[in-house]
Amino acid sequence: MNRGARMRHCLHPILALLLAAGAGCSAIPEETYFTLAYSLRPPAAGERPVAGTLRVRDLDVSPAYDKDRIVYRFSPYQFQYYNYMLWAVKPNKMVTDLLARHLGHAGVFEAVQREYADSPPEFELAGMLEAIEELDSGDEWFAHLVVVLQLIRRADGRTVWTKRIDAQKRVYNKQPVYVVRAISELLEEELDAACQELRTVMARARPPAEDAP
Repeated sequence: MNRGARMRHCLHPILALLLAAGAGCSAIPEETYFTLAYSLRPPAAGERPVAGTLRVRDLDVSPAYDKDRIVYRFSPYQFQYYNYMLWAVKPNKMVTDLLARHLGHAGVFEAVQREYADSPPEFELAGMLEAIEELDSGDEWFAHLVVVLQLIRRADGRTVWTKRIDAQKRVYNKQPVYVVRAISELLEEELDAACQELRTVMARARPPAEDAP
């Protein structure tokens, strides 16, 4: 075997390995990032803010959902995580930001803030994101969202309003992007209802008046 033939013979295994490695790399899917989003509707005509200022705290989150990867489940006893389908921002941060934006736009309070300002707020909204996920039930997919909210009056530390959101929406197009869209729709619908409740609660939840001297 001449020198050129020997070189080609030696290169064949190396080329095969390089081609195999290249094929393996090209097969790795790209990471895809998702976020919750919806367009805020104009407040109902004639509705005015009920007096009061509000700070929205970051929601706590159940440890299983405190991750970048999107959760999907086939049963209550087993969690699965998409490897390449990821949240662009941690779920509790996304939900908190949308909650503050929704409340501020709805005009339930005179002012809504995320951080402390020069003057302390009269109320604080706290809560827990308990679940945000895709549920796979046989041939059906559902978006699932569980959030618990508490409105706290800072003057006396009293919880004046609580709401537990536990909602599902069927997803007919079985792709994660449509699950995320359905979760966004659920959050919008539930926060619309929460704002109506808060209008009623705020009418009687102002801090108690100080005794006259």
